[in-house]
Parts: sequence; C-alpha cells; structure tokens
Amino acid sequence: MKQRNIIRHYFTGYGKWSLDGLENLKEEGQGSFKDRYAEENYNFWIEVHRVFDAYTATLPPEIVNMEREHYRERIPFGQSYNVVAPTAVIQEVNNELNRLAKSIEQPERIKQVS
Repeated sequence: MKQRNIIRHYFTGYGKWSLDGLENLKEEGQGSFKDRYAEENYNFWIEVHRVFDAYTATLPPEIVNMEREHYRERIPFGQSYNVVAPTAVIQEVNNELNRLAKSIEQPERIKQVS
C-alpha cells in the first residue's frame, strides 16, 4: 500500500473501520483468526494506529483537523498555509507523516494493494 493511502485511510477513518471489523472477526473466532491474512491485516492496522496516534497526539488540534479535512473533504493544503500554521510547519508535518507511513512494516499481501 502506498504511503499516501495509509495516511488517507488513517485520517478518513477507514483504518479504524477496518480495525473494528477485524476485531469483530477475531471475537467470532474465540480470540483468534481463522486465516493468516486476517491476522496480518489486523496487525498492520494496529501498528498504523499505534504509530500515527502517538505522532498526532504531539500535534496541535488545528493541524490534525487540517489533515482530516484534507483527506476527508479534499481541501488543498495550500488553503491552510499561513492560516492554520506556517507553510514550513505544515510541510514538515506532511514529511513526517510520509516517513512514518514508510516505516510501517507491511505484509506482502498489503504491499500489493495500491
């Protein structure tokens, strides 16, 4: 999965939705998954949320909201430059999000998804 898609899924809530569904699937299997792909997917989304939750907790709420609006409603970052935060700060946050997304280990099956 591309870095941008990981970030987009996190900020749009798709990652949380996937994680919730996988947790329900795990509960149906009495605490374990019936196939390894579901378990790999579950572990991947757990790691995504662990990494991004830790980073976004250090950011001001205005920047987190800007990221959510960008990915949910496709509002260009350019509209937030020097309004929400200085341009350099927004670019630095985006670079760090990309770096974090790249650092997350992806199972082979997830790497194939665009």
